[in-house]
Parts: sequence; C-alpha cells; structure tokens
Amino acid sequence: MSDFTSNFWSVYVAGISLVGIMACLLLLWFSGKAKVMTANDNTTGHVWDGDLREMNNPLPRWWVWLFVITVVFALIYLALYPGLGNYAGKLGWSQIGQYEAEVAKGNKEVEPLYAKFNGMKPEDVAGDAQAMAIGERLFMNNCSQCHGSDARGSKGFPNLTDADWLHGGSP
Repeated sequence: MSDFTSNFWSVYVAGISLVGIMACLLLLWFSGKAKVMTANDNTTGHVWDGDLREMNNPLPRWWVWLFVITVVFALIYLALYPGLGNYAGKLGWSQIGQYEAEVAKGNKEVEPLYAKFNGMKPEDVAGDAQAMAIGERLFMNNCSQCHGSDARGSKGFPNLTDADWLHGGSP
C-alpha cells in the first residue's frame, strides 16, 4: 500500500479490519448475554407453520470457543503479518521478499547448469545436445500452451518454425 500518496487508505483498511474483528467479539458477547423471553416450555414464542416452535437453546460451547479461537487467530495474524494498511507486521514478511528469495534460490540452483552456456555463441549453443534438451523442456513447460507443442502457433500466437520474424532478427 506504499503506492498511495496519503495515509488515508492505510488507516481505512486497518480500521475496517479491526472494526470487523471487534464487531465479531461484540456479537458473541451480546448474543451470549441476551435474555430471551421464553414460555414455560423453553421456546421463544415464535411459531411457524402452525406447529413448529423455536427453542431457546444457547450455542454449543465448542462452537463459541471455535469462534473465539478464530478471532484470536485473526488478531495474532494481523500482528505478525502485514494486514493493517502500512503496518509491516512483526515478522517483516512481504510478497516481494518471498518472491525475491525464491528467485535467488532458483537462480543459485541453475547457475552451475547455465554457466557452461554463458560464454558460448548462439550457433554453438544450438549445436549442443544438452542445451537443446534444456531448451525443449523450457519450451514445453512455458511456451507450448500458446504456441503449441510443435511450435507452429495458434490463433493469436505466431508460428515459431517458419522464417517469418515479427520483430526483426534472424534465426
């Protein structure tokens, strides 16, 4: 949320989050304390379809505690992770940080594999069997969904096997 020029949206998001959690607690508190006028047969007095009566039974304890645990979890989550506007959370986690760590780990894993090809000319790479196998796997995992498994393209995606280059260059 750091792209905004004012602090309004940060406060707005934090306010809505905290007001929602407080509303849940108040709902639980007041529903547990409410005294419903009951008849002698432990009903609320509401009758539907002539014979269906609403009983005045409290929520099961396990359900109430599950509700409380959910609210406590929400508060702990908002304290540890970013969820309250500009507040970064105690753990300092961010999507960008996680992404950069995963990319760095991935680059470290494939660096020895690609180091062999860094100094080679494109013509030499095209003649290397290991490089072609790597390229084929990369194409099948990332490109074949649109360009087709035979690289002949489909509607909106160019044929990669012909000599027609859309943006200049040469094969």
